[in-house]
Amino acid sequence: MHNQLKLLIELQGLDSSILTMADRIDEVPRQLNQYGAPLKAASESLQKSQAKFESLKKKKKERDLKLDEIQEKITKLKTRSSDIKTNKEYEAHKKEIEGFEKNIYQIEDDILVLMEEMEGFEKSLKEDESRVKKDEDVFKQQEKLLVEEQDKLRVELEAQKAKRNEFASQIEKDYYNQYMALLKRLGDKAVVETRNEICLGCNTNIPPQLFNDIKKDEGSYSCYYCKRFLYYLAPAPVEEKSRDLPPADSNSPEAPPAV
Repeated sequence: MHNQLKLLIELQGLDSSILTMADRIDEVPRQLNQYGAPLKAASESLQKSQAKFESLKKKKKERDLKLDEIQEKITKLKTRSSDIKTNKEYEAHKKEIEGFEKNIYQIEDDILVLMEEMEGFEKSLKEDESRVKKDEDVFKQQEKLLVEEQDKLRVELEAQKAKRNEFASQIEKDYYNQYMALLKRLGDKAVVETRNEICLGCNTNIPPQLFNDIKKDEGSYSCYYCKRFLYYLAPAPVEEKSRDLPPADSNSPEAPPAV
């Protein structure tokens, strides 16, 4: 095979490897986001539960303060009972105390309801916290593995780039420029095999004479249609199955006499 063509094929293999590694490196952030999605969802659920729990605590605190305020008023009213002179004043005083006591019962019922809700949310909070911890552990584990893989790929990528530069320096300028122009225009392989008078780059038939010239391997040739460099690989020879010959029989007339 033409030396420059060999170098281009090697260069193309390196470029393909470099692109693959670069894509894998760029894929790491997306993979991290994928592993981080459950953690994000669990964290958002935990935040909502915490916000609801804090809201319930605030409401309970307000009810507790209101309860203390009313109980204080009742206490003050009861201390004034000795100052009442008439039955009418006594009845009014009694109704006022009863009204406050009814409020106390209602507030106490509200506090019980809030406490039950808070108890339920405490259980939900613990479940959410446990889920966040579990998802966080999984994320950190995957993050460590992915970052390690990314670092390893970066080292390999630099080594492949150095090897590419070595190959590229051996390729004649015209061949290299044509190769790079093909990659830019086609976005895939610039050097392809031809088989059975077909360019395997654009799957188009090439002239028989061109196919014969490529098979002779006396220069470099390009497809008339897609302009890719073409090369030919001779099919591997088919090994003939050896005949299974029977072992020689010493008693057979064809066998040599025993010594």
